[in-house]
Amino acid sequence: MSKVTVLPVLFAATLAVGCVPLRAPVVPPVGWAFNNSKAPLDLDYQKTDLGSKVGRASTTTILGLFSWGDASTTAAMANGNLQEARHADYEYLNVFYLYQSFTLVVRGE
Repeated sequence: MSKVTVLPVLFAATLAVGCVPLRAPVVPPVGWAFNNSKAPLDLDYQKTDLGSKVGRASTTTILGLFSWGDASTTAAMANGNLQEARHADYEYLNVFYLYQSFTLVVRGE
């Protein structure tokens, strides 16, 4: 193959690497200027008793430069006093990418 053929193939392969589905099963449309979305992190809940307790854990970033928080499942369970996690959702807030917040919401008992 010539360089003329190889370069476009390598370029396309490089772009395709970013398309690997390492995201949540449901990703709502994201608005550039403002976004306030909620979606599930799992889809296997048709026969799941979600439970009466809810725990939340968040992480925040300002300007993409400063980030803090603990959005782990362990933190959400501790904050909601849960012993058993049965379902997880997430909430995402974005304001012009100046302020972003991600919250993990865990339901269970």
